[in-house]
Amino acid sequence: MKKQRPVNLDLSTIKLPAAGKASILHRISGVMMVFAVGILIWTLSISLSSAEGFASVKECLEGGFFKFIIWGIVSALTYHIVGGFRHLIMDMGHLEEKGSGQTSAKFVIALWIVLSVLAGVWIW
Repeated sequence: MKKQRPVNLDLSTIKLPAAGKASILHRISGVMMVFAVGILIWTLSISLSSAEGFASVKECLEGGFFKFIIWGIVSALTYHIVGGFRHLIMDMGHLEEKGSGQTSAKFVIALWIVLSVLAGVWIW
């Protein structure tokens, strides 16, 4: 049976609701944290290898590029935690309706932006 459905391949025309954006951001932040674990384990192994290794990691942490990477890791972790709490609340049966789900998604995104800015101020 051949289905005659319209196919929209231009993804820039699709308008996602806030809950869809929150879901995609939660998945992206999870993937970012997988890579972040590798970066953090690598820096930990270098810093624990010797006193010179610790000094080199400390010197890298003072640089702007590494601070940006750390800010990205903290930002991804923050969003994943806040979005995870939203999912846990929804799993308990709250905020499952369309209106409250959209509102909670907007709140999570706004809270994440505020926390990311605060983390940036703290790191820089």
